[in-house]
Amino acid sequence: MKAAASPRQNTPSPLLRIREGVRHAMAPTPLRTVMIVAVMSRLFVFAVAVASSVLFGLNPVCKSIGCWTIPLPFVNIFARWDSGFYADIALTGYGTTIVPRWEFFPLYPILMGILGRLIAFMFPIPLDLAVYVAGFVLSNVAFFGSVYFLYRLTELILGNTRTAVQSGILLALYPAGVFLSAVYSESVFLLLVLISLIYWYRNKHPLSGMWGFLAGMARPVGVLLAIPYVYDVLTDRSARKTALNYLSVGAVLMAFVSFFAYSQIMTGTPFATFAAERLYWKITLSPTYILTLARNEIIGHPVIIPYLVMGIGGVFASILTAHSRAVREIGLFSICLIAAYLLTPIISFPRYSITLVPMYWSLSKLCYLKWLRISIYALFLVLLAVGTGQFVNWYSFY
Repeated sequence: MKAAASPRQNTPSPLLRIREGVRHAMAPTPLRTVMIVAVMSRLFVFAVAVASSVLFGLNPVCKSIGCWTIPLPFVNIFARWDSGFYADIALTGYGTTIVPRWEFFPLYPILMGILGRLIAFMFPIPLDLAVYVAGFVLSNVAFFGSVYFLYRLTELILGNTRTAVQSGILLALYPAGVFLSAVYSESVFLLLVLISLIYWYRNKHPLSGMWGFLAGMARPVGVLLAIPYVYDVLTDRSARKTALNYLSVGAVLMAFVSFFAYSQIMTGTPFATFAAERLYWKITLSPTYILTLARNEIIGHPVIIPYLVMGIGGVFASILTAHSRAVREIGLFSICLIAAYLLTPIISFPRYSITLVPMYWSLSKLCYLKWLRISIYALFLVLLAVGTGQFVNWYSFY
């Protein structure tokens, strides 16, 4: 008769437990696959950016317009165009006269200023350079956060892990993705929008309002989050009875109001943002001007066309095939974003389209077919390489 095994014999050794823990941690999961693709996409963007800056050099017009540069290897090539305005705000604020920096909302440069001062304190680097490092770090951290939360939002709204995986991968590979790593506010804004949406549809409305307020402080169009939230509250009988829901919507709106109040105090007008857009970017509500500018920019920069097709087509396709109230509400938010984006110079639509969440859901369904999935990935990588090369060399892709 066999003797019963002792408890000591049944207990795995510490080495075996460590090995099993590592094996479990390394086991492939849908989310882990998405995040690995996100890491690889950044390595791709960084490699293309460095190669492009070395092989092709700056846009020849830089000799006449004086493209600025900063003495920071690598980070320098991700600091282009609007990056300088964010850095100026982080260093010195907005000022009391209407200058171009008033066109940019404050959250991203505030975070750049805080982190930049911490970096300058900890390392021997001048503050004016540290804020660029801070912006680069913030953008890339927010990029990974955006991929993660898009996956989570898609699972929550659509209940489909396969679509969640494809959505996360498509965001990671998105052709305008250089802006998610550059010293721009796109990735921070997208992250805040996704978190706000997740809390809203988990019925944690106060938290949604808080993150929505931050999204509104990151970009002017963040205030548009209030539209689907108001629609949800007014059309849901149970939601209409909860005062906290109205307060959450009010929190989103307060971002816009707060910056307008600050503008009034500093410049004497609450509309310094719109004044800066009109004076320095010639943005106007004249339909003739908007259509003429759009036509000229599309003719001059046809690379915009695929983004218009993907962005507008993807959002409307998602709404037309929606099977849930939440998808239609997020689609409504995206339609409002598109309307706002088309009122500005259309050359910026490639980076603006990054924030159109339903677009990823529509494209994800196409990825169910293997040959289409491979084709879309290949097209995205080609456009991502082209866009990255244009951006780092000061070509008009912004």
